[in-house]
Amino acid sequence: MGGRRLGPGACWEAARALHAAAMADDVVAFSRPRTHGFFRTRAPIWLQIFRAAREDRLVWHGPDSFVVLRAPADRAIGRTARGLRWIDRQWSLVVAADQITALTQMVWRGLRSLARDAPRPLEVAAETLPFEQWSMALCHHVGADGAAALLDSVERRLVALAGDDVALACPARAISTVEMRDRVAVWADGLRGNIERPEVSVRLPRRRPVRAHRVMETGAFFFVYLLLVAVMLVSMASSVVQWERSASGTPMSYATALEWIWYRLAWQDPPGVHPVTFWSRSTGVMIGVFLPLTVLVGAGAIAHYRRYRSALRAEYLTMMDDALGRDRVLLVVATEVEREAVLARSRAEPIRDFSGGHPVYRLGVIGDVEVLLAQCGPGVTGPVSVAYSLPELIEFWSPRFVIMLGICFGLREQEQSLGDVIVGRRLQVVNLRVGDEETRDRGDAITAGHRLVERFAVAVPPLGVRIWQGTLLSWDVLVDFAPLRAALRDRYRDALGGEMEGAAVYAAAVRAGVEWIVVKGICDWGQDKIDTAQVLAATNAAAVVFDLIEARAFVRGQGAPRP
Repeated sequence: MGGRRLGPGACWEAARALHAAAMADDVVAFSRPRTHGFFRTRAPIWLQIFRAAREDRLVWHGPDSFVVLRAPADRAIGRTARGLRWIDRQWSLVVAADQITALTQMVWRGLRSLARDAPRPLEVAAETLPFEQWSMALCHHVGADGAAALLDSVERRLVALAGDDVALACPARAISTVEMRDRVAVWADGLRGNIERPEVSVRLPRRRPVRAHRVMETGAFFFVYLLLVAVMLVSMASSVVQWERSASGTPMSYATALEWIWYRLAWQDPPGVHPVTFWSRSTGVMIGVFLPLTVLVGAGAIAHYRRYRSALRAEYLTMMDDALGRDRVLLVVATEVEREAVLARSRAEPIRDFSGGHPVYRLGVIGDVEVLLAQCGPGVTGPVSVAYSLPELIEFWSPRFVIMLGICFGLREQEQSLGDVIVGRRLQVVNLRVGDEETRDRGDAITAGHRLVERFAVAVPPLGVRIWQGTLLSWDVLVDFAPLRAALRDRYRDALGGEMEGAAVYAAAVRAGVEWIVVKGICDWGQDKIDTAQVLAATNAAAVVFDLIEARAFVRGQGAPRP
C-alpha cells in the first residue's frame, strides 16, 4: 500500500509511534545526524515520512508498520517534492548556521581518523552502501504479525521504483525494533552470511546489475594541514606584535596583527597597517606562500586518500561482487506435503515471487547461496508438471543446481525403513516397449551432476534415518500394485526405489547445462499405499538437503569460474 495521499497528520502520528519504539534513539541519530554541529542536519522524522509519501517511496501499512525507501545519493523522485528535498537536506541551514562548530568537528574527525586503525570492510560497507544503493531509510513495525507482508510490499515497491536489477541496503540503525532488525537481517542477508546482526544487510536483486561508478572519497589529511596552518598563523601574529612594539614603540594589537596576516594570505595589506621591521615583512612574504601551498597539499591529499580508500574498498567491492554473483539453488517439489516440509525446515521468511511466470518461494540466502523453492505438478505429462514448468524456471532464475526432493516408494523393505532417504546418484527412466515376444526397455540411464553426487556422498541423515545412495527409477506411473512392483524389482535389480518426476528434471536440466539430482524419502513400498509416512519421508529428505545447504556445500570454490 502506498502513501502518496498521506497527510501531515498521519505522518506526525507515525513519527510519534517510531519515537516510542525501543531503538528510537538509534534510528533518530541515523536519520537525523548532527553532522555539522549542534543542530540536526536532516528534517524531522514526520517531514521525512511526508516527503517519502509524496515521492511514492513510502510503504505504508499504518502508523505502526511502514518503511521509507531512499534512492542512491537521496536524489529526488519526480518534480513534486524537490522543495521538500531541499528543506530535508539543508535542514541545518534552515535552523541555524553553526559553521564554526561544523569546522571544529571536521578538523577533529580528521585528526581522529589518523589516530584510529583502518576501518574494517564491513564498516566501510555500512557507511557507503546507503549512499550508493537504494536503501531502507526508516523501518518501523510493531507486533509479530504482518512483518512478512510489509517486507513483501517493500520488495514490490522497490521493483516498481527502480526495476528488478537493484540491490536494497538495509542499515540496522534505520530499524526501530530489535525483532524487526533480526527479521530484516534474515530477509536481506548480510554481505557475509556468518555475521550475526550485521551493521548493514543487502537484499539481493533478482537480476545481476551493473555497479555504478565509484564515488571518489576525500581524506582527512587536508584538515590536519589546515589545523597546523591555523596554529602557525596564530603564533606568527604573536611574534609580529612583539617585533613591531620593540622596533617602533608603537603598540600593535593582536587583532590588528591577525587582520594583517589574513590580508597577507591573499598577498595584500590592510589599509593603514604597514609593518616596519624586517622580520615582520619577511613573515608577510612567507605567509603569501601558504595559498598556493594549500592548493598543492589539497591536491596531494586527495590523490593520496583516493588510493588509500580504494585499497580499503577493494575487499568490500569483492564482497559485493560475490553477493551479487551468488549462486542459486532451485529446490523442486511436486506435492503440498513436500512443499510444507521444505518451508518448515528452511526456517526462513518465504517471499512469494511471480515475476518469472511460474511462482517460486524465495527463501533467502542460506549457507551463502540463494535458495528458491518451486512446486510443480506431479508426474511429467500435466500442463503444470515438471516437464513444462522447470525449463521456464531455469531460464528465468538461472540456478546453478536443481534438486528434486520429496517422497518415493522403496524396493527393499527387508533392509530399508519408512522415512529413509534415497539419493539418486543414477536415474533409470522407465520406458517400456511391450511386444508379443519380449519387453524392451527404451529409457535412459543417466548419472546425476557430479558435483551434487560428491556433496551428497557426505550428507548427514537425521537421527535414526539411513541414506541410500544408488539407482532410482523414474516412471510417470503411480505404482500401487504388488505384481507391477515385483516386476520392477526383478527387472531392475540395482534399483533402490522409484518416483515420478525425476525424468523431467533430468531432461530440462541437461538441456540447460545445469547440474541436477533427485533426493527423496521412502513413504511406502509401491503397494497398499497409505499416507501416514508421507510427512516423515518428506521431512527427512528436506533435512538431508538443508543440512548440506547450511554447511555451505553448494558455494562455488575459490577460483572456480562463474557462468
